[in-house]
Amino acid sequence: MAKYTGINHLAMATRDMDSTIRFWRDLLGMRLVAGLGRPGYRQYFFEIS
Repeated sequence: MAKYTGINHLAMATRDMDSTIRFWRDLLGMRLVAGLGRPGYRQYFFEIS
């Protein structure tokens, strides 16, 4: 059985990006470090400590 030592990255698609940001940032306390995008496509990066 594999032993996991950490998370490198996680990608998710959502219909409500603003609510998703609030969940990860405000509820779980992860720091939003960057946001990129264009109309119809956005991606955000959070620091996992």
